[in-house]
Amino acid sequence: MRILSIIIPVYNEQSTIYEIIEKVNDVSLPNGIKKDIVVVDDYSSDNSLQRVKDYNRENPGVITIIEHEINRGKGAGIRSALDACIGEYIIIQDADLELEPNEFNILLEPILDGSANIVFGSRFLNKKNDQGSFLSRTANKFLTGLSNLAFRTKLTDMETCYKLVPSSYFKHMILKEDRFGFEPEITAKLAKIPSSNFKEVSITYNPRTTNAGKKIGWKDGVRATYCIVKYGWFSSRKKSFSKPVDTL
Repeated sequence: MRILSIIIPVYNEQSTIYEIIEKVNDVSLPNGIKKDIVVVDDYSSDNSLQRVKDYNRENPGVITIIEHEINRGKGAGIRSALDACIGEYIIIQDADLELEPNEFNILLEPILDGSANIVFGSRFLNKKNDQGSFLSRTANKFLTGLSNLAFRTKLTDMETCYKLVPSSYFKHMILKEDRFGFEPEITAKLAKIPSSNFKEVSITYNPRTTNAGKKIGWKDGVRATYCIVKYGWFSSRKKSFSKPVDTL
């Protein structure tokens, strides 16, 4: 691996986005791996885009900026970034402070030692983490359990943001979900690849509340359930990718 692409979808995160980009850029990756940072502003109504541009002005050449002309959702933002990504692997970084970018190296270890080619960062393997509200924990447990049944996986945290995926898989996946349905959709489609070898690693998690800006809600949980069923049981491998998976 020469380059790791990091996609940062942004929507109304003016208080954290500058710091997140700083944290991502400050991460020292092993084996001389370089970072390719792509920031997608999803038509923020606050000063998020200006903060991104401030960083770009003060640190020219570090990030690529993509701007949406209407608000479309996290999944749509990730799709918009894919063509700009130049790394052999891609990971998503949310624009808040719930996860620690310096833990990219923990996710990279199974890739570099050859024990996996897809790595998820699990918030629930680390018992020291604040696991969030009872409702959130229950919803995550239900969605992950249902996804394991539908996708034939053995995950503890399907909804995690930290998914480290080969670009060849990511860029040829036919992704349709615009919002948080992206998480079960990509997991379902990765599970359809015969050569996929999943591994989970423990990561640090600092959950925020709705009052602090958390955007996912109960409607997204309903949509996630629909997506698990749709992409797990009712979507063929052929319709999930733009080319045969044995050529990825």
